Amino acid sequence: MRLTDEQKMVGREGLIFWGNGLEVSVIIRDVRTKPETVDYLIEPTAGKGKAWIEGKQVSIL
Repeated sequence: MRLTDEQKMVGREGLIFWGNGLEVSVIIRDVRTKPETVDYLIEPTAGKGKAWIEGKQVSIL
């Protein structure tokens, strides 16, 4: 994934899977790259808070 492709993810909605069949709707607020992976700063579409999570854990809608 090129940097421009990663930046296009900001503002997109996705789902994270949180055990026992629970899916949480999130919005990607920022992206950071590491040598082996990409991380997203996510926040829930309802509720509050933000967290960094590995990009592969987010299913983009």
